[in-house]
Amino acid sequence: MLTSPWITCLWPGLTDLWVYGRWRGLIWATLFTLVLNAALILRAVWPELAGEPIRSGIWYLLGLFWLAGAAVSLVRLVTFDANQVNETVEALFQTAQSEYLKGNHLLAEATLLRLLKQNPCDAEALLMMATLMRHTQRFAEARSQLSRLEKLDAAQAWQEEIVREYRLLEDRENDASEDERPEDLPDTEETTTDNSTINFAA
Repeated sequence: MLTSPWITCLWPGLTDLWVYGRWRGLIWATLFTLVLNAALILRAVWPELAGEPIRSGIWYLLGLFWLAGAAVSLVRLVTFDANQVNETVEALFQTAQSEYLKGNHLLAEATLLRLLKQNPCDAEALLMMATLMRHTQRFAEARSQLSRLEKLDAAQAWQEEIVREYRLLEDRENDASEDERPEDLPDTEETTTDNSTINFAA
């Protein structure tokens, strides 16, 4: 995940999106796509919509956009230190695991969120987040985390754990449903009889 194919530099925003999992990369890639489509439409489909200066100008703008995006992507890849990132991610995971075992669920969740912000495709972090959500009875969120995990390529190595977590989640949901059931109401006939007796005696 963290080893980038250099070809991602050819499309602005793709390096951020594909390599680092940052949503801002999607914004830049989408913006570049829109500008490119506008340039193509004005040049080949509806040239009458704009004059020649505008049609030419949008291609210059597109070229500058592409050069800037490629330069930024190249700089980030050249200066990227995978070992440092891996050490940071590992440290965050160990901290989250430690806090989870201590029962500090809020701190564990906050640490996992920081970890997933750096590496949204961390399978272990997603699995732990699902487990944490299950323990705090946030069942819908737990299923959402598992669903997110299942979409990753790395999920193949975690199939047994995912199946086990789904089973534990279902058991926990059933237990919660039973706990919410109202207790058996007292016998109405007996209560009425007792009340009638009391009223009659009074």
